[in-house]
Amino acid sequence: MAQFDAQYGPPSTVGPGATYFRPEARSIRTIGVEEHIMFPQLMSRIPKDAYSSDIIKSMMTNPSMTYVKGRSTDGGEQRIKDMDEGGVAIQILSSVGLPNCTHLGDTDPEGAVQLAKEINNELKKVVDSNPSRFKAFAELPMHDPEASIAELHRCVKELGFVGAMLTGTVGGSAKFLDGPEFDPVLSAFEELDVPLYLHPAIPPKAVWDKYYAIEGKPDLSAAFGLAGWGWHNEVAIHVIRLAISGTLDKHRQLKIIVGHQGEMMPMMMQRFDGRFPEKVFGFERSVGEMLRSQVWIAISGLFSLPPTQAAIATWGVDRVLFAADYPFQDTQRIPDYLKALGDVVAPSDLRKICQTNAEGLLKFKA
Repeated sequence: MAQFDAQYGPPSTVGPGATYFRPEARSIRTIGVEEHIMFPQLMSRIPKDAYSSDIIKSMMTNPSMTYVKGRSTDGGEQRIKDMDEGGVAIQILSSVGLPNCTHLGDTDPEGAVQLAKEINNELKKVVDSNPSRFKAFAELPMHDPEASIAELHRCVKELGFVGAMLTGTVGGSAKFLDGPEFDPVLSAFEELDVPLYLHPAIPPKAVWDKYYAIEGKPDLSAAFGLAGWGWHNEVAIHVIRLAISGTLDKHRQLKIIVGHQGEMMPMMMQRFDGRFPEKVFGFERSVGEMLRSQVWIAISGLFSLPPTQAAIATWGVDRVLFAADYPFQDTQRIPDYLKALGDVVAPSDLRKICQTNAEGLLKFKA
């Protein structure tokens, strides 16, 4: 056997797959655009009924949530360590509230406006603690459009934030942003040229009871109604409403980001165009054109090639962004995913997804 080993030399080059990263891609500075942090002392002000409290408790018992422990509130050493291990250069931080601050607005409108300001001030403190690694999306009191405009201006012009995130719908009445009362807010996003990130949250109880509640199985219901399916469905509905209601045509410069590989919409693009013909419904553009023109897709921790390939094939590589959905997905899985992705896209396209698409949309250099 020793003679056999001496006769034949060992492998001399790395091959494709999980051990290989193309040389042109090694200098990529990966930007994660959906990376969350929580401020429990502030979010405790938002009223939670037994319905939402039970769902959150069930969600957190899911084995997939073990990585979250201790990380959701950390904006320092552990977060940086995880970013370094995952090869993430910059996180765009966002406060994720279940429910969001607008639910306080149902009972205390002014208090909700103040809460949004305090959340943004806390986000700013974390960004300032390590400005080369963090940027932020603002929390807005969308129940009060005028206050939202003022807070968006403050966050972008004074705090240096790169956009805003809405977690779920607006208030207990679950308003979507296609209502005319939100037109001035959407115009403010256009004026400031910053994106609005639409993120899912717990749906209204009436929807939950009819669609997702499985009798006697609260943990299974939570998995089904939230990250297993319902969350993604909710955001897709929100975006489609913005398109077919005429809101995107009214706000042609509005830029939307959605996560989780497009919230199931890429596979439906042909269906959208086939079932919503422009001539029948009076659209100025096809639904597909509206979405491809004004919506960006973040990967958001769905570290699987088929949905990424579907997003690229239907939306175009220029509209795909990287995100880990930290801390709800572990950053240590990122390198193997990006190596695998690098096997099926050109290095220049991998750089777009991981870095330059976000730089262009958010207007900064990593």
